[in-house]
Amino acid sequence: MNLRNLSLLFAFLFIIGCNQSDTNDTTTGDDTSKTGQNQAETSTENTAGSAQPERVGKVLARVNGKPIYQEDLNGKNLEFIITEEVIYQAGLKQGIDKQYQDQVRDYERMLVIKGTKEKMLENTGPKKEISEEEIEKYYELNRDKYAHVRIYEISFPDVNMGEEIKEKVSQGEDLQEIAVSYKDIPVNVADLGYNRQLAQKFQDKEVGAVSEVIQKENGTFSVMKIVEIKEIPLSASRNSIRHILESRRKGEMFENNANILAEENGITIEILEPKQDQNQRPRN
Repeated sequence: MNLRNLSLLFAFLFIIGCNQSDTNDTTTGDDTSKTGQNQAETSTENTAGSAQPERVGKVLARVNGKPIYQEDLNGKNLEFIITEEVIYQAGLKQGIDKQYQDQVRDYERMLVIKGTKEKMLENTGPKKEISEEEIEKYYELNRDKYAHVRIYEISFPDVNMGEEIKEKVSQGEDLQEIAVSYKDIPVNVADLGYNRQLAQKFQDKEVGAVSEVIQKENGTFSVMKIVEIKEIPLSASRNSIRHILESRRKGEMFENNANILAEENGITIEILEPKQDQNQRPRN
């Protein structure tokens, strides 16, 4: 919207205002002023859903009675703000806002939870630091998470070959030699590199460990073997472990406080468990 269009818009609003004044020529000057004010308030109420008293500040324009303040510009020009407000109000009249009610409700829920959690944190007092002993204990209990596992794979087309090949791999035979021993059958060996996801296929994560026979997405089958493990040292994992433990401690604190809040506010929780009666009970 350029300045010429803006001027036309103001002129249009002015003419409408004059016509409304002409239709109420028996109203006094003060009454006319009050009527215009009431119309603006009614318009604002219809637009926003509730009465919105004017703030303190310089009003630059009004769109259907709703004031546009100097501070609303935020670096944008007035024409842009007016255009956006016109589009917004037209969208409300068309019921476009109804399409976003669920999203608005979800966002409001997120903000309420976030604000309540922040209040909980403020009331918990000084935060206890994660100790070095806690970090070392977590590292020892989760060593497999802090290791790069290198895996070789031998692939073959027939599932009936699986147990035989697995036995040869388990006995320590070289995978490449196993592959070439099947002269007329396509058996291939591949270095899968360091793959944490495939490492979950092994019951024991140690060098020499062999997987079960696995069916691949392309319809062939394979047996995998761990050929190398590179551990990530504690010194390189300390900060990430501290973050994990802090998040875990914070989660426990939120859960404990939620129990208290439920009791204080009479909030009941219905847990639906299979083959059990559905009942309501206060959260303890």
